[in-house]
Amino acid sequence: MIKLIDILKEIGDSSSQPFSFEFYGSPYDTSRYYGFETEHYPYSVHISHDEDTNNEIGISFFVPDEEDPEIDRYNIETNKGDLFRIMATIVAIVKQDLKTHPEVDTLVFEPVKKQGAADNSSRANLYLRYIKYSYPNAKIETNKDEIIVKLK
Repeated sequence: MIKLIDILKEIGDSSSQPFSFEFYGSPYDTSRYYGFETEHYPYSVHISHDEDTNNEIGISFFVPDEEDPEIDRYNIETNKGDLFRIMATIVAIVKQDLKTHPEVDTLVFEPVKKQGAADNSSRANLYLRYIKYSYPNAKIETNKDEIIVKLK
C-alpha cells in the first residue's frame, strides 16, 4: 500500500504550483480573507489574529457556502485531484500574509476530519508534512485538536 508520505516524496512538495489567489479586505484587519478557484470549487482562506496577542494567527480554509462565503460547506468531497496544488496555494497565501505581518511568530490551525473518518489524523499528517517542508526551522506542537507552529 502506498502511503501519502511516499507520494509526497515521489512528487516533491514543491512541484505543485499554487493557484492564483486574491485578497479581500484590508491587510491590517484582524480577520483577513483570501480566495482561489480550482477546476471544481472555490476556496476561502481565513486568517485571524488572536485577540489577546498580536503575534499569533489562526488559519482555516474551506469551500465556502454559496449564500454565505464565511461558512464552510461540509457536505461535499473536496480536493478531487487538486490536493497538492491546494496545499501549495495555502502555503503561498500564508507566506504572503506573513510578509505584511512580520510580527507574527505563531501559526495555529485545526485539521477538520474528513467526512466519514474516525479522526483527523490523515489531514493532520498531510498538514504537518507541508509545514515541516515549508518551515524547516519551526517548532511544531500538536495536541488532539490543534497544530501550533512557532516560527521564531
